[in-house]
Parts: sequence; structure tokens; C-alpha cells
Amino acid sequence: MVNPKAETIDIKADSNNEFFLIHGYSGSPTDFKNLPEYLHQRFNANVKVIRLIGHGTQVEDLDNVTYEDLSKQVEIELKKDLAKGRKIIIGGVSFGAILALRFASEYPVVGVINVCPPYLFKFPFNIPGLGILGKFKKYWKKTRGQNEKEERDDSFSYACMHANGLGIVKKANNDLKERMKNIKCPVLSIHSYTDPIGHYRSLMEIDKNVKSSIKKERILDTKVHNVFFSMNSKETYREIINFVKDYGLFEKKKKEKVAAIVPAYNEAKRIGNVLEVLERVKSLDEIIVVDDGSMDNTEDTVKKFKKVKYLKNKVNLGKAASMDLGVKSTNADIIFFCDADLIGIKEDIVKGIIGPVIEGKYDMFIGLRGNLMQKAVHLFAINSGERAIRREVWEKLPKYFKYKYRVEAGLNYYVTQYFGGFGYKEFDYSQPTKEKKYGFIKGTMLRWGMNLDVMYVYTRDVIERAIRFIF
Repeated sequence: MVNPKAETIDIKADSNNEFFLIHGYSGSPTDFKNLPEYLHQRFNANVKVIRLIGHGTQVEDLDNVTYEDLSKQVEIELKKDLAKGRKIIIGGVSFGAILALRFASEYPVVGVINVCPPYLFKFPFNIPGLGILGKFKKYWKKTRGQNEKEERDDSFSYACMHANGLGIVKKANNDLKERMKNIKCPVLSIHSYTDPIGHYRSLMEIDKNVKSSIKKERILDTKVHNVFFSMNSKETYREIINFVKDYGLFEKKKKEKVAAIVPAYNEAKRIGNVLEVLERVKSLDEIIVVDDGSMDNTEDTVKKFKKVKYLKNKVNLGKAASMDLGVKSTNADIIFFCDADLIGIKEDIVKGIIGPVIEGKYDMFIGLRGNLMQKAVHLFAINSGERAIRREVWEKLPKYFKYKYRVEAGLNYYVTQYFGGFGYKEFDYSQPTKEKKYGFIKGTMLRWGMNLDVMYVYTRDVIERAIRFIF
């Protein structure tokens, strides 16, 4: 029979905002103490804390419960609420925090709150083979101080920890490890310096692997594993409420501004065709041409297009510097970089490259060209100049990648390492070869200069991977 204190919490509101919270292993929906009511009042939000399978009755009911059982239960309930059109912030405490992160990596939640995640265990829980003890003793009495006992007067949790818990949390951690890089929504992580089960360095490990551009951490000074039953409970409430409020997680998302930036050098003969197409793309709010010190009549060609903003470098500074000037001249949220000499570029191609970034599927998406060389060698193809990126990607890109032709390969490397990777698709358009544009000798020299820039980036990538492997 379920203890009345352990029933699912389901607070209704007259809005589509929702907090979907997951309690800890051997705990109950009361693991969050007064937080559900606070969140409901502060944000006019629905708050749901489901009772996990095997909980709220007697600890023996956990004997046959598996990680897969618990994970599937949470997923089913989360999908039900998303199907209602709810704007959901998912959160959890302890084991529930690991599950919250895991499902934030897969479902379109607007934020994730993880409190005291045991992603890295403390001694003795990190001893290899410790789970074997569970074959000899299933239930281990929990140790709680007097203050924590008093704080828990109105809550329910099992007095014993089930031996299966260690293995279940380890499975959850392994599951999360493979998915963490896919978390793109804002993340709040809270832990304790002296948590007796999970190490506070769990937050550093999570922060290192999560690719969200918004990550906030707070480490408290308490010896209680569940900080909602510590002297820091009110402080924890404030951190969560301020996180939701400061980042406007429930606010209607504003339309993002999209700008096309076209670096050009002596492209008077070709740039007009590109600009004609860009002017017809309705999702582009701004078109900027950065003339990299051209000596032909590129300027005259560009100025025929009334919707296009024209900038010019006094001297030739290289492609990356021109791209950087373009970004600095706009406040756009999303940047579409586009070369000036494209053949066969169309509106649908531009929209096909920009779309996945506008929709939040990727922080960078690349349009692969149909050139013979690009089709033959994938490494060349993904260095295409046609790509949409979020502004913060460019702003965080180190300066040594913003150099001449190093930039595309640098973006690929940086986004893979720190933003969870990029998407790409091949489209039917192309670009003239440098040999055709500048003649065989000059074109070949320019091509090898470009190749050396690209090789620099890939060499750096190989060296850094080797260092990480060794150390």
C-alpha cells in the first residue's frame, strides 16, 4: 500500500508552463520538500513529480526494479505532457537529476535543473566491485543527522538504501555519458562540497560535456546529500527560481534575427547572381557584403542592390577577417556565411542551410556543394563556405582560427569539441575552381595556401586528441 505522503504530486495551473521533477532512488515525490508549491505560485506553472516504480511502499518492492523500468516510466510520462503542448523544465535530485539530464538530451525541454547528481561517486561508493556486497546484504540503513530528520518530518523515503541502487545509478551515468553532448537547453547544476555520496566534481564533468551555451553552477556547503532537507534549502529554491526568471525560460521566444555575410574579393562578375538570390530569401533580415580590398568594380556591382549593406577593408586582410568584420557590424542571432562566387545557388538551398539552426536542431549547419572534388573527398566538402551558425559560436571561436582560410576547418573543429557537433547536407550548387578564376599558376598557389591553413587546424586536432588520450 502506498504511503499517503508518497503519492504523485500533480499541481495544476491555467498555463502551459510545467516543471517535470524526478525524485531520487529510494525517495519519493516529497524529495523536493516545498519546491513544487513555490514553483507553482511563482510561475503559474503546472508541477508534476511522479512516484517512481517500487517507491512509496516498502523497500522490498525495489528488489526487482531495474534502471530500464524507471527510465521507461519517466519517458512515457514526459512524452504525455509534451504532447499536451506544455513548455517543460525538467529537473531532478540525486538519481532523478541524472534522469533529468538524460531526457533533456533527447526531448525539447526548455531547461534542465539537476540537484546533487551522483555522476561521480565519493569513497567508498567508487570502490570497484562494491556492488558484490549486495549479494550478501540487500538493505543498508541510511545515516541521517538530527537536523535532517527534523526537516524530513512531512516527507517519505525508505529508511534503507537498496543494494541495487549503486548498479542502477551507474547504468544511468553510462547512459547519460553517451548523450550529454546533445543537451542544448539551459542547464542549472547544484551540488554540495561535502555530499556523502556524489562528488561535487560531478558538476565540472557535466559542465565539460554539456554543449549548452547557458550553464550555471552552484556548490553549497552542507553534508546532506539532498540539499532540500538541509539548512541551505531556501537558498536552493532561490537559485532555481532565479535561474528560470533570469533566462526567461517560460517567456515567449523572440524571433531571431538572421544576417547573411558575404566576404568578397574581386567578384564583380559573379557576386550579382548570389545577391539576387539572397534578396529573395524572406528569412534573411540583413545582407552584408564585406569587400576585402577588391581592385575591380565589386563595389559598383554590390551598390546596385538596395537591400545590401556594403563594407570594405582598406587592404586585403583575408576571408576570416572579412567574416569577423561582418559579424561585428550586425546584432543578428544567426549568421549565414556565403561565398560570393557561387554557381547555381537558389533560395531553397539557402533556406535549407539556415533552417536547421533557426529550428534549434544544430548550432551550425553546412551546405555541401556538388563540386567533383567535394563529392570525392568529404574532408574538403565539410569546409564549405556556406554555413549557418549561432552568433555565440563565432564569438567564442578562438582568434587563431579566425585567420584566412583556416576559419571553416576551425569552426568544424571547435563546434565538434564544444557545441555538440554540426549538421550538413549536400545541395546542387557549385563554385569555380581557383585555377579557373585566377589562372593555373596563381590559382594553384592560392589553393596550396588554403590547404596549408586547413592542415594546420587538423594537425592541431590530432595533437590535442593524442594529449587527451595519453593524460
